[in-house]
Amino acid sequence: MFDMETLKQWVDAKLVRYVDYALVKWMKNEEPELADSVLPLLMSVSYSASLGQVCVDLQQWLNTPESYLGAFEGEDELSVELFNALHAWAADQTLSSVLNALLDSKVVASDFDSLAVQATPFVLVQRNGAALLYLRRYWQAEQTIVAGISQRLSRATSVSEDDIRELLGALFQEESEHTPDWQKIACGIAASNHFSIITGGPGTGKTTTVLKLLALLQGQRLKHQLPPLAIRLAAPTGKAAARLNESIAANLARLELPELGGIQPAELKQIIPTQVTTLHRLLRPKPNSRQFAHNKANPLVADIVVVDEASMIDIEMMASLFDGIEPDTRVILLGDKDQLASVEAGYVLGDLCRGAAEGKYTSHTAAWVQDVCHQAIPQTYIDDKGSTLNQVVCMLRHSYRFVEGGVIHQLASLVNQETEQEKLPLLKKIFAQSVLEAPNAPALRHLYQEQLPHTELTKEVRDLLVAGYGEYLDRVAEIPPLAAKEEAFDVWGKRVLEWHVSFQLLVAMRRGEWGLEGMNHRIEQLLLASGKLQSVAGLWYLGRPVMVTQNDYSVDLMNGDVGISLLYPVNGELKQRVIFSDGKGGVRWVLPSRLQSVETVFAMTVHKSQGSEFTHTAMLLPSQSSPILTKELIYTGITRSKKHFTLISGSQSVLEEAMNRKVERSSGLSLYIG
Repeated sequence: MFDMETLKQWVDAKLVRYVDYALVKWMKNEEPELADSVLPLLMSVSYSASLGQVCVDLQQWLNTPESYLGAFEGEDELSVELFNALHAWAADQTLSSVLNALLDSKVVASDFDSLAVQATPFVLVQRNGAALLYLRRYWQAEQTIVAGISQRLSRATSVSEDDIRELLGALFQEESEHTPDWQKIACGIAASNHFSIITGGPGTGKTTTVLKLLALLQGQRLKHQLPPLAIRLAAPTGKAAARLNESIAANLARLELPELGGIQPAELKQIIPTQVTTLHRLLRPKPNSRQFAHNKANPLVADIVVVDEASMIDIEMMASLFDGIEPDTRVILLGDKDQLASVEAGYVLGDLCRGAAEGKYTSHTAAWVQDVCHQAIPQTYIDDKGSTLNQVVCMLRHSYRFVEGGVIHQLASLVNQETEQEKLPLLKKIFAQSVLEAPNAPALRHLYQEQLPHTELTKEVRDLLVAGYGEYLDRVAEIPPLAAKEEAFDVWGKRVLEWHVSFQLLVAMRRGEWGLEGMNHRIEQLLLASGKLQSVAGLWYLGRPVMVTQNDYSVDLMNGDVGISLLYPVNGELKQRVIFSDGKGGVRWVLPSRLQSVETVFAMTVHKSQGSEFTHTAMLLPSQSSPILTKELIYTGITRSKKHFTLISGSQSVLEEAMNRKVERSSGLSLYIG
């Protein structure tokens, strides 16, 4: 039924990529007796990696095979025929028959067969009623993560309960207005474990919490006259690293540390690092390779590794982290579990934080927290069936950025809810409330934009974009005179960068008239017509905002770094240069010719916005339904906003659907860690 000729038609229908078909064709040539009935499943496993899936849940595949395949429109006779044939075949199968067919082949091995899994391209995992089929590389990556976390969960801490109790009391002297004090609980839990996760939405104090945690751990060392711990701070992208670098430095400067056992605050602050690097730079990538210099044979020397924005880390990068550090290195992950999953395969932080909202702390953990942290975990968060992993995950539950109950907080909470109730009426109510609270400058606005081909932007949307980007472009126009000192250009450039983050349009899609490419062109022409841009002739016109799209170590710029095309004095002439933040409060100027991988970012994808904050964020949602549109995507867009958020959409039904669609990525992490 599924011969190679039929499967080639799947490529034509865009159900899979040609590379997925080529893989199965090669396996069929190598093993002619490979049953035709398993070929579409193997091809789906290969393709699903491009959807971010680590593996395929076989029962789910039999129920809804299209969830692991490409966008299936069913617009022509061939597509309809393929779709119906696939569903008819899947309906006639049982999980048992599929498992038998897979294990009868030479290309699939059970994970219980430790020798065979080293030689087969696919691995089958059967545990706790689940049956998952992996490409071997992803199974191996998952096993590395499982081993790294399990080792640390079983390792006893060297910090005594008495020390934790004493130092927590000194660091959290003031009673929190919010009960319980989750920051204090998170510090205590993380201090007593070699692996921990501190999760929470924007503004919940993750940075402040980790600084107090590092103060506690370093203070304990100094108290016992031991050498300070070697601590490394990292983030997935250059932009996230730069933002954390600035945040850590600013928060540490403001943080009022007490005298800890005779240790002066200034002495303690000196041994808390503020330098943040990317994970790639931390592990030192080998040229022209997916491998890193730091690995099991050459581990990174560090007592503690703290990683922020962990939601952005894919499964292979997380595996590389655990593979590249020593077994006794303490690992602390920070991030918002509700943000978008990584672009590449995996949903690692989300998988590890399953149950975080419910707490799932055992009575034993609750008693420990009461004794050591002097905090009472509410009964609703106690569950004696909670796993070992649940005990080391702490969710910060109060936002200090958004006023509790404020409209942005309400909107983000509504979108993040999992409920059968329709969200659209509640969303409209929140937007209306925002207008009532501040009619002249509401924190929330909802604009309608029809998105048919060649449709013009509405006047409201045009005005929004011109006013939003006009603020930084007005500063671009304030070019210092040629005779001014270089320092004056640095001050000017820094001011432009600061104003640039006052507004940002986010889009869900990359391609198309209403995606990244189309909207960047529209905005360029709009700003040119309004006089905010003087010219868009040439690639490096004055004021062009760009984002680095690949790590470039030759110019020390990382994926996600944002710069602005400006002018800079060189040998008595103003020359084009691109200004970037140096991540230390200063700026750096780069020759445009040295920037090999950049794109214009008047419009920025929601994925690329992770790790950023803007005073005013606008988000354009497409009017056509797409699997990309999920509640995580909308939540991520909303929570990039500091003060104002504008939603631009063209279909109420698509918006409602998106707010109720959850990112679903299959994984076996929860089967192994418990």
